[in-house]
Amino acid sequence: MKVVHISTGLTPVPPEKAAGMEEIVYQLTDHLGHLGCQVSVIDIKGGEYQKEKRQKSSATFYKVWRPPLPRKYNSPFLQHFFSYLLLMLKLSLFALPASLALIRLFRREKIEVIHAHGCSLPALAAMMVNKLRRNPAVTIYSTYSAFGLTKLTWRKKLPSFHEITALKWADHTVGLSPGHERWLASEFNLDPAKITQIFEGVNLEEVEQFLSHKAGACHQSNMVLCPASVGARKNQLSAVKAIPQVVAVHPEVKFVFAGGIGQAKYFNSIQSFIAENNLSPWVEFKGEVSRHELYNLYSEAILFLLPTMAEGGSALVLLEALAFGLPVIVSTIEENVDVVSQEEGSAILVDPYDVDGIAAAIIQVLDDSALRQSMSQKAKKLAENFSWQHIASQTLAMYNKLVQNKKQSLG
Repeated sequence: MKVVHISTGLTPVPPEKAAGMEEIVYQLTDHLGHLGCQVSVIDIKGGEYQKEKRQKSSATFYKVWRPPLPRKYNSPFLQHFFSYLLLMLKLSLFALPASLALIRLFRREKIEVIHAHGCSLPALAAMMVNKLRRNPAVTIYSTYSAFGLTKLTWRKKLPSFHEITALKWADHTVGLSPGHERWLASEFNLDPAKITQIFEGVNLEEVEQFLSHKAGACHQSNMVLCPASVGARKNQLSAVKAIPQVVAVHPEVKFVFAGGIGQAKYFNSIQSFIAENNLSPWVEFKGEVSRHELYNLYSEAILFLLPTMAEGGSALVLLEALAFGLPVIVSTIEENVDVVSQEEGSAILVDPYDVDGIAAAIIQVLDDSALRQSMSQKAKKLAENFSWQHIASQTLAMYNKLVQNKKQSLG
């Protein structure tokens, strides 16, 4: 089967960066190639690191021009005023060269599936190009929007008209969890038969390789790890507010937050709370970390904490923490429940608004070594459900079904 994936077209992954969507596309296309698919990926040009990494993939990358636009503005006003327009401009500028690359591929290959990932305007351009063909390919759209799987108001829907249009135009949509699948059908009036639920994956081979080279025992420190970009959606403030109760019982513990500063104002409010309560000895913000450093943190931590308010699907850091066998405390949002409910006892669920409940859960895990051991074993078992081999097999099965249905409909 010949498949084209259209990736984000926004930012190249810097060397060793712990990335999200870019890593998902890379792993999925590589593993699809190992399953016998002929996979092409249309994406932006990258540096030497991207070149080296892509050469190792079983997929073929077609690198197109990257819009030479700044990623950030220094002024807070300009950040808020231009951030959305800048994003749309980047996507629009990427759409043209991506479409031209797709046309060239059509001339050389009989493409059966076009799978776009979270880049609505390039996806729409690809769908228009595809519709002009005599025998168009099946179009699939994976959306990674994180609205919290709640009821959307017109104020939230209006800026996302391009995302909604991509969902409507696509022949099929991928839901990243059962809850995400139901939400897509409800909020965007999509036919449930045209949605397939497939979780994101985790690179178990890479984790196992890292652990095999790791010197010393794992999870022997007193570190509570909370890896995520700092922002209101990730809810680090609730975690910080729980610290006084935890250190009153376990003064040896340290809370480590790994991730870039997504919202400076929110980060400042966290820093103010830390200063007012003299919590500096127990808190460290590492900022953006490399993948190797993040893996070191997973292996050293005694506990993983993610009190997030919303996710687009299953959080990659949650899947990685499970793969490392970390005892996990996560918020009760549907996206997390869909993952950890597959293995009873693999995690403790907490209300993200309940600071006392978060503190009590952390103390419970720190107090009980037998509980930590049990949760660790169940976490590793659960992680096997999310191996990229398994996810790629599900994706290929979806492709085969959709292509077969199309052939039958055409007679």
